[in-house]
Amino acid sequence: MPTIRRPRLLKTDVLRGMKPSSIAALLSPYADYLGRRGITIAHLGTPHFDFPALSAVLAVSTEQTPPALVEQLDVLDLISNSQSTLNFEAEYHEIVQRLREPDDGAPDIAVKILLHAPDIALQEFDRQALSARRSLVSFRVKQGMPSFEVTSELIERFRAFVTPWFRDNARSGICHVHHLKEADGDAFVIRHGDLLKRIGIFDEDGNQDSCIVRPERVDVAHFNRLSGEWQVSGLGVKLQELYREAFGTVFHGSIKALAHSKRYSLEPLREGATALQCDLSATVQFAELRTLKLELPSGQQIVINRPPVFDALEHFTPGVLSVVPLVEASLSLKLANRSTRMPVRICPERDVVTGNNADPAIDTWLVEHGFANDDTRLLASA
Repeated sequence: MPTIRRPRLLKTDVLRGMKPSSIAALLSPYADYLGRRGITIAHLGTPHFDFPALSAVLAVSTEQTPPALVEQLDVLDLISNSQSTLNFEAEYHEIVQRLREPDDGAPDIAVKILLHAPDIALQEFDRQALSARRSLVSFRVKQGMPSFEVTSELIERFRAFVTPWFRDNARSGICHVHHLKEADGDAFVIRHGDLLKRIGIFDEDGNQDSCIVRPERVDVAHFNRLSGEWQVSGLGVKLQELYREAFGTVFHGSIKALAHSKRYSLEPLREGATALQCDLSATVQFAELRTLKLELPSGQQIVINRPPVFDALEHFTPGVLSVVPLVEASLSLKLANRSTRMPVRICPERDVVTGNNADPAIDTWLVEHGFANDDTRLLASA
C-alpha cells in the first residue's frame, strides 16, 4: 500500500481558495479512482462541493491508490512549500511567467509546474533529498587518477554496475540515478528498492489486514572536484563498498580509485570547550558538544551526554579527555541563516559524518576547527 503525505496545498482551506481548473488538471486523470471513493471531480466548481472529503481522501491511501498519484503528491509537497515556491520564482522565472495566469495563486502555480515542467519539479525534489540529514562516508580520489566529466553514458554505466547487486541482494533490479551539477562539483541521487517488508493496514471498512511492500531507499553522493572528495550515503558497509567501487570504476577509471579519506578527527576536543569557540560574525555562530563516546582503558565504551559535556567529563574522571580514545561525538551548530540548530555527528574510525555537512558553511567550520582536513597528500601512498 502506498503512503501519502498530504501536501500543504491540498488541505481543505487551501483547496477552497484554488482555481477549480487547477484541481481538475491535477486530479482528472484519477477520476475513476476518486469516484470509487465518493469524490466526483466533475462537480468541482459547484457551490456545495465537499472539499473536506476530497482532502481526507487525498490524505489516506488504499491498496487501489494509483502509484502515479502518490508520486505526484510527494513532489507537490515540496513545490507547494512557500520557500520552495520562492526558489522557483527566482531560479525559473521564465517558466513561471509563461505558466502564470492573472488569477493564479501560489498553489495554482505549483500545480502547473508539476504538470507542465515535471523535469524541473523532480530536479528540485532531488535537491531536497541531497540536503536531508544523512550519514555520509568520505572517500578521496587517489593521486594520479583521472576525474571524468559526468555524461548520460557514464551515469548509465554506473547504474549498470550497481543494479546487479541490488537484484542479487533481494532489493529488486530497479535503480534510478539522477545527476545534479553543484558549484564545487557533482551530486547524485540514487533511488532503489529496499528489502520487502510486511505492514499492517486497515481497509475502508476498518478491517485489519496486512500487505507486503517494497520501500524505496534514497541514497546520495557528493563529489567535490576541488578537494577530490566523495561523500556517499548508504545503509551498511557492503552497500558503501559497492558505491566506492562503482564511483571509482565509472568516474575515475579504476575499481580501486577511491580510498577512505581519513578526513575526520575528534582530537580538537582534547582542548576542551575552547575547541568549539565561534566568531559571532561568521556563518556558524555557536557550537555545542551534545554527546561524546569514548573508550576507557578497560576497553569499555561509554557515552557522556549530560550537558555541559565537558563539565560532566571532569566530574566523571578529571583529565580523562587527554588520555582515552575518542570514538564518536555529536555537535550542535547554530548558523546565522537558520532558525534551528544543525546536528552533526562525527565518527573518525568509520570516516563518517552525519548531518547537513554538504552545507559549505558547516564543512568550512569543520576544517577551520580541526575536525576535518583538506590534505589530499594523505592518499599519496594509498
